[in-house]
Order: sequence, then C-alpha cells, then structure tokens
Amino acid sequence: MIDIHSHLLFGVDDGPKTLEESALMLKEAAEQGVSTIILTPHYRHGMFPYKKDTIMEHYRELLPYAKEEGISLFLGCEYHVNSRIIEALSSKRVLTLADSAYVLTEYEYETEYEYIVNMSRELISRGYVPVIAHVERYKCLLKGAENIEELRRLGALIQINAPAILGKEGWTQKRFCRKLLDMGEVDFIGSDSHGIKNRPNRMKECRDYLVKKYERSYVDRILRQNPGKILDEG
Repeated sequence: MIDIHSHLLFGVDDGPKTLEESALMLKEAAEQGVSTIILTPHYRHGMFPYKKDTIMEHYRELLPYAKEEGISLFLGCEYHVNSRIIEALSSKRVLTLADSAYVLTEYEYETEYEYIVNMSRELISRGYVPVIAHVERYKCLLKGAENIEELRRLGALIQINAPAILGKEGWTQKRFCRKLLDMGEVDFIGSDSHGIKNRPNRMKECRDYLVKKYERSYVDRILRQNPGKILDEG
C-alpha cells in the first residue's frame, strides 16, 4: 500500500516528537503492509509554521530507518487552505505531494462549501490537483454526497481516513465513508497517523475490511494504483 497522508515525521507538527518514535512508526507501517509513505506535515498559519529547513533535515535523518524497513519516503504537506496557497506552492515554500502537481488540502469543519469549491477551482486553474483530505470531517460535505460528486467533476480528488472507515471516528463518519465507497467517489485512503498510541496506523485493518466488502480491483485502485500516479508524476 501507498500512504499519501501521514504525520510520521518527527518534531515538525503534532506528530511524533522524536526520531525514535518516528522509527517505531515506520516499523509499524511496514507491519501494516505499507511500502511507500508521503510525509505530510501540517501547514496552518498561526499553528503549524511548516519550517521547511527543519522538515528537510529531519527527513534526511529518517531515511536510513525507512530503508531498513523497506519503505520509500517522500515529502509533501497538508495545507490548511488560505488565500496565500498559490504563492506558497509556486515559490516552493511548502511542498506538493512527492514533488508532483498534487496538493493535500485541509479545511475547517465549519468551512462553507463555496469556499472549498472556489479554492479547488483556483488550484486547478493554476495547474495543481487538489486532494481534499479527510472529507468525512467537513460539515458542508457530510450533508450529502452530491457535493463530493461536484468536486470530483471539477477535478478535485477525494481522500478519506482509514480510522474513519473503521468507525474509530464515530458512526456518522463511518456511514458517510461507506456511502462514498459504495458510490465509487473515493480516490485515496490515508492513515493520517500521528503516533504509535495516538492515532496509529490502521491501513492493514482497513484493507482487510475493504476486501470483504468490495472487489479487490477497486481496493487496489484506491490503496495502490491511484497513489502510484502521484509518484509517477513527481
């Protein structure tokens, strides 16, 4: 599996604080069957500053541990969308997913639907591909799958979290994820893992659940093939 949404990189956001914990998370990911991870530290103005030099330094420190576990690592960002996103991306102050055109975008729970549409449209017009992170968390999208369908027609892609599929985030999110999966409106599943005990990696449990409910070709597409396209573009 390829995990495109992970806070495994230490000392840069609300994920692990130490190299040792990141190494343990890598071991856990390998045991889950994850072969490739795109590290996506938060960028959120006033909360997570996305210190690129620190991110690069910690990434380099982590690479030998990833190699030992047989995991390929790439860098990215989970961008809490604001009006400066185009400038931040075009100047490379923050990173796209694995140096591709894909951008992992995040919003507030109460964000208006029109804002998500407008910002996604702006990114697309500038040549980026917005991947909307954990869509099951946004009030305006939980109202119905029609908005998800419209976003995908626009050119945005949809990511949901493994724990939400499994019901770890409550029944409402699980039901919504299941509806999107049934409709074929999911492009990616991410671990959104933050630690060993706090929000651990549940990709294997999620995959095992999915293969009982859906065709293996569909499961493979959202866990391996679609993420692989991001790597191919990088």
